[in-house]
Amino acid sequence: MMNSIGTYSIVVLLTYVVVLGFAVVLGVLLVRTLLWVIQALQSSVRERELRMDLLLATGDDPADPADPADPAK
Repeated sequence: MMNSIGTYSIVVLLTYVVVLGFAVVLGVLLVRTLLWVIQALQSSVRERELRMDLLLATGDDPADPADPADPAK
């Protein structure tokens, strides 16, 4: 009877496996969420950069024939 595995040992082993699996699942979800947040922030920053470029580029083209400041055209 010394080498037999008791019910308590099986319960402890199964609990350990379940907790380890739960930790792995939480880790994967955390990494996926962080990657999603990083992608969303990069998209937001890129959108702001494009909006700023459009705002700054309005009327800046020197070859623009509709320049209201130059009445000779």
